[in-house]
Amino acid sequence: MGLDGNNPVNLTNDPASDMEPSWCGSEMLAFASDRHGNLHIYIMSLDGADQTRLTDGPGADFAPACSPSGDQIAYTSSGDGNDEIYVINADGSGKLRLTTEGAADNFPAWSPDGSKIAFVSNRDGNSEIYTMNSDGTGLVNLTDDAGEDSGPAWSPDGSKIAFTSTRSGSWEIHLMNSDGSGAYQLTSNGAVDSAPTWTADGSQIVFHSNRDGNDEIYRMASDGSFQTNLTGDSAADSAPDSER
Repeated sequence: MGLDGNNPVNLTNDPASDMEPSWCGSEMLAFASDRHGNLHIYIMSLDGADQTRLTDGPGADFAPACSPSGDQIAYTSSGDGNDEIYVINADGSGKLRLTTEGAADNFPAWSPDGSKIAFVSNRDGNSEIYTMNSDGTGLVNLTDDAGEDSGPAWSPDGSKIAFTSTRSGSWEIHLMNSDGSGAYQLTSNGAVDSAPTWTADGSQIVFHSNRDGNDEIYRMASDGSFQTNLTGDSAADSAPDSER
């Protein structure tokens, strides 16, 4: 749909669940689907054509995130018995495991220059946001907070990371510098606000909220002002991803 919420177009029409879309460049979308049993990663054209399955291993593959160049997809897989971060080429080749922790590592997000991946892990006993180099080295815990932190999303210039946290008592959208400093809260309504994603110019953040009693897609200015419901539909709308 457009950033004003108008002209939504249905791209998939499968009886299974298709979810978690991620823009791959300007011509393709990656997504997760359980149309062949377990969740796996798929890719398709922006008009919904050429839907192609990229992963087929055991366990669930989900939370795809396309690299800025569009030639790689980071994702979470439980195929080895635990949630870990993997990357795969956009044609399905070159599968590589990046994390090897006994805890759960999931929900990867690429930095705009492709050099780092932010992700969520409970390896320290709590859900925190980490970064690592795109080859899996250089691990850094950015949040280290008593609350649950999740859903990292880099600003287009790479200087900020928006994320979801319970540190204020409910799931709200927060913003921090990309080194973990200067965290502050953008939403505050006691409902669940989650899954932030930036517009290409960095001026707005699109996110999910159930503040009106239903799962909807909202947008706001990057300072948290002008929070607006885009979908207003009786069905559940979630997991937005803005075009880069």
